[in-house]
Amino acid sequence: MEAASTSGAGSRRPWIERRAHLLDTAEQLFFERGFAAVSLSDIAQAAGVTKPIAYRHFTTKDGAYLACARRAQADFAQTLIQRVDPTLTVRDQFATAADVFFELLETQPQRWELIYGSAAVLPAESREELSALRLDNIETTYALITKDHPDVPKLFAEGLSHAMSGAAERLGHWWQSRPDLDRQHMIDIYVEIFYAAVAPYLDPPPQSTTKR
Repeated sequence: MEAASTSGAGSRRPWIERRAHLLDTAEQLFFERGFAAVSLSDIAQAAGVTKPIAYRHFTTKDGAYLACARRAQADFAQTLIQRVDPTLTVRDQFATAADVFFELLETQPQRWELIYGSAAVLPAESREELSALRLDNIETTYALITKDHPDVPKLFAEGLSHAMSGAAERLGHWWQSRPDLDRQHMIDIYVEIFYAAVAPYLDPPPQSTTKR
């Protein structure tokens, strides 16, 4: 059993609910102050629990950050899989995937920042784990490209999935400096770039005009 919290209400929370509250608190603090300016004590205090309770959940500040990033990545991947309808055209699938990505940046910037914005300030071991989380997103993209399109060469699809992920990240950073652009602008740019790359593998073969 966990030690009692300094907050009466907090001490009665189930473990899963308390962890979610700690993650919400840590996520917001990292976004508002930056990784370097947040301590495990800060997270505990803001969440209304004792430091030992926060320590039991995360062990270190790095652990808290990575736990937030894991949750953000898992939620993003689940949303991506749920919303990309395989019955849509490839262009529309790309547009839906781009919409999920840029919607995250627009509506939950703190979560986007966890995955794509703060890697440089993390210790080497934590940076490696964050890179692995990003690789999960790349693998999800690869699966979406290849699932219903066996004619797309596997090596090309692998490279394309890396390019799509990297370009989305850089476009996201660019969008932050261009508040005059709305989300649809970003989606359109993304789709035009990458649909052009994959379209040659999706076009139906030309019909023969030879008369028998």
